[in-house]
Amino acid sequence: MKKGLLILFLSGLLTLPFPLGALSSDNDQDALLTSAEGLFKAMQQKDYARIWTGLSGKSCDTIVGDTYKALGSGAAGYTEDALREDFRKGEVIARAYWDSYLKNFDPVLILEDSTWQMGPVKNDRAEIIVTYKKATKPATLYMVREEGAWKVGLTESFWSRK
Repeated sequence: MKKGLLILFLSGLLTLPFPLGALSSDNDQDALLTSAEGLFKAMQQKDYARIWTGLSGKSCDTIVGDTYKALGSGAAGYTEDALREDFRKGEVIARAYWDSYLKNFDPVLILEDSTWQMGPVKNDRAEIIVTYKKATKPATLYMVREEGAWKVGLTESFWSRK
């Protein structure tokens, strides 16, 4: 009797991690997709501060660096730190930057006219495969978990690689 109970107890323990692992994975997938969707909705709504919070650190660094160079290294009294703060708050430079960006990129194409499929998820990195309805090849949206939240690697996904 004791041996049967021990086997039953151990077999129950062996199956326990699988449902918990699947639950964690589903929650992770939901968090990933929600973060990506949230960024494109923020673009659609022109919520500049929310766009910034949805971006990976590397994307923020790239955008600040590119903008600083475009302004002519300190023109108009902007330092890189001041630019970063402007983007964080969605102020003058951020509005000009994102308005220009959104003239060339329509987030509706991603939100409504594309299919999304989960790619690989490994530790703090993930991929979402986005296929526009008229595209012959999908795009890969790179995601990174930073400070416990999934962020979109916008520049990692769409800027040309150097």
